[in-house]
Formats: sequence, C-alpha cells, structure tokens
Amino acid sequence: MGWFSRRRDDDTPAQSGDAPDDALAPLTRADADWLRGVAAEAFAGIGVPGVAVRPDHLVDADGKEYGLTNLAAILAQQDRGQWQSVVDGHVASLALARERAGATYDEVADLLVARVMVEADLPRVVPAAGPQLGGGLCVRAAIDYPEAVSILYDDTRVGGWDVTGEAALAGLRTLPAPMHETLDHDVHLFEAPDFFGASRVLVHDELLDSVGLTDRPFGTLVVLPSRAFLAVHVLRDATVVHALHLMAQLGKAGETQPGTMSPHVYYRSTDGTLQQVTQYTDDKVDVVVDGAFARAMHDARLID
Repeated sequence: MGWFSRRRDDDTPAQSGDAPDDALAPLTRADADWLRGVAAEAFAGIGVPGVAVRPDHLVDADGKEYGLTNLAAILAQQDRGQWQSVVDGHVASLALARERAGATYDEVADLLVARVMVEADLPRVVPAAGPQLGGGLCVRAAIDYPEAVSILYDDTRVGGWDVTGEAALAGLRTLPAPMHETLDHDVHLFEAPDFFGASRVLVHDELLDSVGLTDRPFGTLVVLPSRAFLAVHVLRDATVVHALHLMAQLGKAGETQPGTMSPHVYYRSTDGTLQQVTQYTDDKVDVVVDGAFARAMHDARLID
C-alpha cells in the first residue's frame, strides 16, 4: 500500500534554490505562481466572473472561493509534463459542476455519499447541512459524479441533512471496501481509491467488524489524515501509547497530501462521538487525557 508517497521528476526542487511557497507548499514559489496564474486564466475561460488571485485560492466577483491547496498537492505528485492537463481536468470538472448546480434531489439521490469534513475548512457553516461529529469534524452530503465530487455545503440546493442524510449514508455503505493493512502497534490503516476513505469512520463498526476487530469495549482511536485514509487503533492495553504516536505521525504526514484533513488523533467512544486528544507544538505532540478518553483509559486499567 503506497500510502503518503510523493514523487517528482527528480529529487531536487523544480527551481533550484527556490524555497517552498508559504501558502501552497509543497510547491516552490515559482511553481505556485505558475499555478495561480494558469488557474485564474482557466477559471475565467469557463465563465467564472471577476477572478482574483489570493495566496491559496481564487475568488470570483460574488465572493465565492476556489481553493488551490489540493490542486497544489496533486501537482507535487505528478511529472511536470502532466501539470497543465491536471489543471485543465480540474477546471473542466468545475465547469461541469456549474452546469449541474440546478439538479433536484430526485436527480442526484442515487449519487449521494456522506463525507466527513473539517468544519474550519468549510466556506460556510450551515448546521442544517449535516451533523457535527465532535473534535472540529462534521458531515456533509456529497454528490459523487463520475468526474468529480460536489459537496452540499448548505440546504439550498437539494435540501438539508434531514433530506439527504439517509441516502448519503447508504451511498457510503455501497462503496467498495477499502484496502486494509496492519501497521506496528496494532494500528489498522484503511485506504480507499475514492474521496471517501476517511469518511468510512461513519461506518466505523461495520468496517472494523469486516476485518475481525469485533471486540471494542473501550472504544478506539482514529486519525483522518486525508480524504483517502483512515487509521484505527482499538483501545485495550498499553500498546495505546506507541499507537498514539504512530497515528500522530500519520496525521502530520497527511498535511501535504491531496484532500488533507486533520493531523489530530481522536478518541471515538462507543456511541460514535469523537474527542480530539492531541495537541501539537512545533514538532512535539502532547496527548490530552480527559473526559470520555480518560474514563475509557481508566476502565481499561491504563490509568488510575
């Protein structure tokens, strides 16, 4: 399982001596400027009005933002000769999404899939659009078109979570099973070739049952580094200490991946609630043991 690998044409920066861009790392400043310029031109070319360039996104005349962070991460994994086609494909998907903006619920119901999002990354927070999971994570329904995924950020297009939720969770359950690998310290890594690998935390119990992890009396630790990955450790003994640090490393590694999500490790209680248990200071990770996580650690006889 080639998780979190990066590839360039060679092992040197694209512009020798050029530092990583402040907003679009891992691209260099020169490469990031190229992306901003090419993307702005392409967006204007499909009719997006009044495109203006910002350090990590574009913004149109209506104030709508179009992020460039994921696109930068994808380019960093591609040969330079493919960059223009990657940008063109991204913009073509956006154009298609604009054309489909008026779709009704009946037209998209069979395409809905539940997706976990970082609430701070949303362009706007509309509670009716989906539930909170805790720890700064939330759920939104997504339309999984063959060419692209369209997130329903609010309840104005096809209805809120009361309308879309049941179909979106059913759609998540129908996706092919993710690949599974057991890492050190009983950390289980799941990788999906779609946009919903991390979102499998919403079907956590079914997922773990499918790989034989049926005994979970004290809950689990989970990390969602990027949209393709979910890692889980079943809390039961002192291996949790080493597992936590490995999972924190996985979380930090996801920061340069397409679809980056959260670097944090979360305790998932048996009722599905998530509690963030890590804090980062520079390269140091601190584990916060309180609340439901502390009770679980106590019940497992790992703390007094």
